[in-house]
Amino acid sequence: MAVTVSQLAIAPVKGMRLQRASEIELGPHGITGDREFLVIAEDGKLLLTCHAPALVQIEPAWDRIRNLLTLRFPDGDVVQDTPEPGTPATTRMYDGREMPGWIIPGPLGAALSGYLGRPVRLFKRAPEHIGADDEPVTLMSEASLQALAAALDGTAPDPRRFRMTITIAGAGAWAEHAWRGQAVTIGEVSLRVIAPVPRCVVTTRNPESGATDARILHALARLRGKNDITFGVWCEILLPGRIHVGDAVTPRPLS
Repeated sequence: MAVTVSQLAIAPVKGMRLQRASEIELGPHGITGDREFLVIAEDGKLLLTCHAPALVQIEPAWDRIRNLLTLRFPDGDVVQDTPEPGTPATTRMYDGREMPGWIIPGPLGAALSGYLGRPVRLFKRAPEHIGADDEPVTLMSEASLQALAAALDGTAPDPRRFRMTITIAGAGAWAEHAWRGQAVTIGEVSLRVIAPVPRCVVTTRNPESGATDARILHALARLRGKNDITFGVWCEILLPGRIHVGDAVTPRPLS
């Protein structure tokens, strides 16, 4: 069976809902428009989904051509603005990596502060830095997702729990884990699979409500062993370009 791309997604604002896409563009430093914005506290610390699960209830839409960011809140309120960079600032990712950028003044940050009930700021990262946690691209197979059903009362989890860039169809369960160290060609792009993605409590939270409602980590431990709580793979970009839904996926050893 041919292996192809079945879904693509980005997160315009780190921690908020994913935005489905029919195509994505990968540059030297990552995916265009992905994790381009972050939410930080007044002291500059990054707001993490595990500590601020209400973020996942916000639906962002980022139109880079028009330079227009829209935030749809769970009560139906919609706030949009042109996010022009303001004061230079720096935050740090969960692993301590420094992330330079700019505070975005205006109604978007004010709306986020009101919704979260605390003063926060919308932050735009510098373009040469990636907003993802470790590597710029993640990939999973539909078969791996379905394999989790055996440890979750027969129901596969919502794929949004894993916040993956690329979902593929036609590969066997956990096949992508076996591609570690290999190159993967997709459309115009060439990736290298770095390693499986270690999973945390964010996967246990409902991608609509942010409430903890599924024992995903327990399910992974049952299926893969307590020392292998991983799902999907990290990838680095070897050759930039575009990826479309339906593109062929071809793993091969690196020469």
